[in-house]
Amino acid sequence: MGVLGRIGAFLGGGLLGAGVGAVIATLVAPQSGEELRREVDRRVDQVKVAGLEAQVRTEEELIRKFRAETGDPSALRDDETMRRIETAQAIAEVGLPPTARIEPGPAMP
Repeated sequence: MGVLGRIGAFLGGGLLGAGVGAVIATLVAPQSGEELRREVDRRVDQVKVAGLEAQVRTEEELIRKFRAETGDPSALRDDETMRRIETAQAIAEVGLPPTARIEPGPAMP
């Protein structure tokens, strides 16, 4: 068997394995496709909001440190205002009100 034959056999085996895996996954899936998509979307939203919250906390801490080091309590006031506006816009893009927090759902196995 030549090199092309080996490559063809390998690819054929890979495709067969992928097909068998897809069928088995469909048969043993605990949720329907629509439920799974909703759960994935919800978790993606959670991750986005958590990332935004972490970014805000970090930026606020850096601004506090900068103000303490410079002795200017109003330093970076415009930057702080813009950061809050951008954060609210980013949360709104996720489809949540600016004050909303996503509650964690049940843990996935």
